[in-house]
Amino acid sequence: MNLREFAIKNVQRNAKAYFAYFLSSTISAALLFSFTMLILHPDFKVSSFPQHIRNTLYVTTVIAYLFLCFFVFYSISVFLKSRYKEFGILYIIGSSKRLVQKMIRIENMLISSVAAVAGILLGLIFSKILLAASGKLLGYNALKFYLPVKAMIITFSAFVMIGIVISTFCTFIIKEDKVLSLIKGTKRPRPEPKASVTLSIICIVLLAVGYFLSVTSTIKTITHRIIPVTTMVVAATYLLFSQLSVFIIKLLKRNRNLYMKKTTMLWVSNLLYRIKDNTRMFFLITITSTVALSAIGSVYAYWRDKEYQIDREFPQAFFVSNTYEDKGKVDSKADFIENSMKAQSISYTKASDEIKFVIPDGDTDEVVIINETCYKKLASTLDLNTISFNDHETIKSASFSGDKRKNISLNNIELEVTKNSDKGILPAIYRDVYVVKDEVYERIAGVKYYFGAFDVEDYKTTLNICKNFYNNFGDVNENNKFHNSFLKADILEGTKIAYGVLLFSAIFIGLIFFVTTGSFLYNKCYMDIIEDKNKYKQLNKIGLTFKEIKSILNIEIGILFLLPYIVAVVHFAFAISALRYSLGIEITIPALQVMGIMLMAQIIYFFIIRKNYLLEMKKSLT
Repeated sequence: MNLREFAIKNVQRNAKAYFAYFLSSTISAALLFSFTMLILHPDFKVSSFPQHIRNTLYVTTVIAYLFLCFFVFYSISVFLKSRYKEFGILYIIGSSKRLVQKMIRIENMLISSVAAVAGILLGLIFSKILLAASGKLLGYNALKFYLPVKAMIITFSAFVMIGIVISTFCTFIIKEDKVLSLIKGTKRPRPEPKASVTLSIICIVLLAVGYFLSVTSTIKTITHRIIPVTTMVVAATYLLFSQLSVFIIKLLKRNRNLYMKKTTMLWVSNLLYRIKDNTRMFFLITITSTVALSAIGSVYAYWRDKEYQIDREFPQAFFVSNTYEDKGKVDSKADFIENSMKAQSISYTKASDEIKFVIPDGDTDEVVIINETCYKKLASTLDLNTISFNDHETIKSASFSGDKRKNISLNNIELEVTKNSDKGILPAIYRDVYVVKDEVYERIAGVKYYFGAFDVEDYKTTLNICKNFYNNFGDVNENNKFHNSFLKADILEGTKIAYGVLLFSAIFIGLIFFVTTGSFLYNKCYMDIIEDKNKYKQLNKIGLTFKEIKSILNIEIGILFLLPYIVAVVHFAFAISALRYSLGIEITIPALQVMGIMLMAQIIYFFIIRKNYLLEMKKSLT
């Protein structure tokens, strides 16, 4: 038997251990192939997308590939450590370090290559459904099936490269000069895990502060809080598993009534070691699951309510503005829009007037003010009810800044903010819009800008007018608060594609994360079952029944699978709440849907692993 045949026999002999790694690699290859197949689809013209959308697709591919490399390395390193005895025996009987390393490379290359082929075939089988669903998601008609030869080559090459690179790194895990350690494997006596009260308290404080900053975020503060909140939650998550969880279990042990009740002593003692030993794995799974949930949940919330968001942020179907000195440019654009709608017999309402940008006394951020006449014009075009107010008062149009001030001073004119309008009357880019009396407006100095606005009953029918507008006036839009051309139908069309691409990318990355983290758990269960068989076999001999063993293992495996996910869901709930409180996005239903789907997938996977685990345990007891 040569080395290649010996390596193949090794893979066959350890089929159960390699199965989860192979299955996860196959699914990952199928996902990578499907994503590549879509990007390279002849009808999916990526080159026509804005640069930031193209960058999103490219970055998604890079993230997926890097995470796959990390996943393969982690899975293989864990599995190789479970074979310490085998490698120790090989060294004792005379195998050289180079020979063992070559055997590991052959095994990895074999699995990576077969997984790539299986993944490509799996992707082809479901390609028709995927293309139809992806086309709908991205705002296209059902994309036609084609033979993605280039995608096949890229996927296969990527996984072969992963096999080569990871095999090279993994060979350094096994050290020839530690044969005795290899022979002993993982059976070294371990001291009872210890927990620091100080670090446990720090964990609670970091979580409390991080969660508080999340739910109290506003549109002004959310960008500044993302990094510190993320840092605090990540640090607290590690402390949660390494310190706080151990501290809580030790408290349970002190409760003698609970601890000495039936089999509680066994599973509590086992959990103390399992959680401490698996701290890094729990931490990794929790963070990746949180990232996946947050990415999918937030983008899905936007994608699901994109039309509502567009309606809220852009009240008019057309809005063009410029400096007052360039009023003629606005009139020219407005005439083009009006003539185009007349030519297509589209009914519309029109308003044109001026606005002022003013810096409130003692403040640094500009606000927009409009007079009451302009306010009534805009409200009339949008069929909104107007709000009356007095000379010393002002009303604020629906604000997206989260500013809750009750008074405002403009050029030493004190105004009381009495009411907030339910709906905006200007595009959201203007943020705080204050309505004042006409005579008060004239007394306030500010930079004047002129605008023209049109609204129609069904703005989606004006998409061709938007295209013609850009053909005539150019498609370079400065998109700032001074020079604007907001064409609502065109914005919706671009938003559909943008959020479709983002959602597709988020789902793709999320699936990669969940598939690979599931494999981490399987590998851990496989490593634990060998030790558990011996342990529970001895306990069975002294009277512990299989029913009691089953009850203990249900708790242990359940916590192993569900604890990281539960923590991730809590992190996700607070992270997604930041969007609700700061940007006013309705996220409850999307969040529940995402959490429900992921929870169902996790529970199904738990039952599959639990069933196999208990079957193996039952066999060892007979």
